[in-house]
Amino acid sequence: MFRLAIKSFTIGSLVAISTASSVFAQVPLIRNLDLVKTANFSCGPHLSTYIVKPLDNRQGFGIRCVKFSEGRPGTTIPKLAWYGEGNWGGATYRHVGQAIYRSSNLVGFASDIHGNGEDIHNNFPGNLKVEVIGSTIRVTGAWNEEWHLVRSTNYQPLSRPNTCGGYFDEYRVSDLAGSRRGSGLRCVLRVGPNNTTWFGNGNWGGSTYSHIGTRSFNGYGASDVCGTGFGPICNTFGWGSLKFTPVPGAFNVTGAWSEKWR
Repeated sequence: MFRLAIKSFTIGSLVAISTASSVFAQVPLIRNLDLVKTANFSCGPHLSTYIVKPLDNRQGFGIRCVKFSEGRPGTTIPKLAWYGEGNWGGATYRHVGQAIYRSSNLVGFASDIHGNGEDIHNNFPGNLKVEVIGSTIRVTGAWNEEWHLVRSTNYQPLSRPNTCGGYFDEYRVSDLAGSRRGSGLRCVLRVGPNNTTWFGNGNWGGSTYSHIGTRSFNGYGASDVCGTGFGPICNTFGWGSLKFTPVPGAFNVTGAWSEKWR
């Protein structure tokens, strides 16, 4: 089950920040002409695209699609949520994560999506230290890597997942009113306070989509991953625009969306 207290769905009184597309105004881009010249993949205009560099001797590569929120010390609002995938030493992986302050430290929680042919499947229940340093995000502890902000990069995504694996609360999605043709998958993180972050994909009317969703003070929002392989639907949904209503064993999602999660 999606283990969120019902009270966590109450809209806060603080004013929501602007959508994730404004993050580039806050974080300077890396100046790397070689990356720009060979680029063909980005997470789209509503998320920040990062490439991954190991801080140890591992061979590999990957991307991170990051959605920034309003988290700050003394709250359980994520500072950032992300979807990541790539390859370490020839082994493929795919994960979802969130970083939340504990005192003045930003602590990361992540779980691998598996069951779709991925080689690596692990769980990270708060054993990641996350530091946002300008255009770089450094992750140490159970991981040892740096993420570098780019406009785009040369990357071929993994095939679309159709199951979450055992570390997530998994939901199947259909239209709430039963009028739209389509279906979807939602992988909701269990690790971390309030378990507020999820990855979703599916299709509506024959058009595919993928997105990352999480929470801010004003409520829930989500942004589509618009890169090649993730789907052509490319929208963002502001904080508080998504309303979750618990029903037995599931949720109805209303507001900007009209979905049943079962």
